[in-house]
Amino acid sequence: MSLAMVAACVAAGPARADVAGADGPLESCAQLALPGPVGPPYSLYSAPNPGGGLGALAVADETTSTRLPRHVDLRTESQGFNDEWAYALDGGNLYVTTAAGDSPWRKAWLPACLAGKLTALSVDGNMLMATDATGRIYTMGNAAHDPETWAWTSRFGAPVWFGPFGQRVRTGSRAWSLSWLDNRIPSLIPANRPGFWDQGGFWNDSADNRQPVGGAGVTTVYVLSPQGNRIAILDPWLPGGDLTAPDDYSYELSGPRNGRFEAVNLSAAGSTTFVINRYGDMYTRLWDFDISGADNVFFRYSYGDQRGKPVAPNVNMAVLDNLVGPHDYAAYQLPAPDWVRQPKIPGEITSAISIHQTGGDTADRELRVEGRSGGRNGYWHKPIDPAASWRFEATDTDLTADTIDNPAGDHSDETLAPPSGIDYTYTDPAQWTLRVNDFDYAASPAPLTLCAGDDCVDLRLRLVDSLRTFRAADGLTGTPREYLGAIEVPQEVLDALPGKPTALATAIGTLTGTTTLRELEASATLGDLTLQLPTGPLVLRRT
Repeated sequence: MSLAMVAACVAAGPARADVAGADGPLESCAQLALPGPVGPPYSLYSAPNPGGGLGALAVADETTSTRLPRHVDLRTESQGFNDEWAYALDGGNLYVTTAAGDSPWRKAWLPACLAGKLTALSVDGNMLMATDATGRIYTMGNAAHDPETWAWTSRFGAPVWFGPFGQRVRTGSRAWSLSWLDNRIPSLIPANRPGFWDQGGFWNDSADNRQPVGGAGVTTVYVLSPQGNRIAILDPWLPGGDLTAPDDYSYELSGPRNGRFEAVNLSAAGSTTFVINRYGDMYTRLWDFDISGADNVFFRYSYGDQRGKPVAPNVNMAVLDNLVGPHDYAAYQLPAPDWVRQPKIPGEITSAISIHQTGGDTADRELRVEGRSGGRNGYWHKPIDPAASWRFEATDTDLTADTIDNPAGDHSDETLAPPSGIDYTYTDPAQWTLRVNDFDYAASPAPLTLCAGDDCVDLRLRLVDSLRTFRAADGLTGTPREYLGAIEVPQEVLDALPGKPTALATAIGTLTGTTTLRELEASATLGDLTLQLPTGPLVLRRT
């Protein structure tokens, strides 16, 4: 999101209702919904800083210390780490030690209303989130800094993290994980020359352009559904719960295999999601709301080839160029980066997987998978580059999850959810038809089949969820689900048109004009799929 919006939040002068000291004075969690120093503008980057260290926190008692891990190597729902600290839960309380594990565990302060009530946690960079028995999400800011700066909130959702009704991880979810993609802008004051800000946080789009991370970073909670084939994204800048419902699960990241891959676990960091199925097949994907193509308020996207164009050196220059012009810099390349299959691990593994950031670029990610080798327990690890090889690190600690089958080869297709069974069809008076089979509301591209008689060609319908102001229902309903979209005609289809019925050429002219791609708006309900063409809406009906 833009620094202009962040500045507006600064001007609002938030109260400090969610700051607590070591004695945790907040008896009522209702106070945690008040404005305070978590989220923008306080989410702006500052380098990890231990400050005075953990000395002000009480050392965990001996009994508790024996239950806590000797060293935190994996980011799971009971433990996690960043560059400075390692965190773990025990008895509903939060404990902290150094990331190196060279100091005793200490009891982290909590607002009194949360003490003894935390059930899961996730930490990424400077942010930590935890849940209670209802799944309600609580955020602790400054998680990579000294404890005197820690602050808690239950706010989550629009507008810009001020939503008082919060969000939750639903009961029965297979897994959830916090991701914090940091812009790593150390100061809002321009450096080196006018108009230039230092920035250390970047991501590579599908044209391999090194794009700057947004001005307030990107915070996302990825939640794996009970069946394992759907991944909801919870973003504190997007709608959360309201008076009618405690959550909003309307935005999704489509999983591998067009959203049908059934994962048994998930981990996320730096807007990169890592999933695994019951046969040890693993995929990673760089994707968040901003990267997806949905945030066209602050960012500029294009399906046109952006390779070779200059890239903005920082997000401030990018936003200025996007909003004012002259559009000298490369737009974010669409479609967004896809899932990448990772190599199988040559050994015994469990379902406990972990990803963490090792730097400010999207290549700076490390994957870890708990397992066993040579009779010793530990974890397999490698850089996210799919060409990198797995190596084993022995820890000789107890395994935290059950071992899973890990046969050689790709077994992804053996763990697929059934197709949606939602088909739409349109018949044109000019003797051509357009069909979409097994439409998945979160998957892109959707296959479009265009036919004239018995001659059919395959087109692509690319869809990105539109920005929504208010909470929406899950999935498809009778209310239109709005998209930013594009119809794409593969070049080989155009090349073969001279030998096809003229009705096909007429249809393609209607759909995309004289180009291979036409951007448009679209919407879908349980009954129809509507494409907004220049000539008017084209409505495919449910069959």
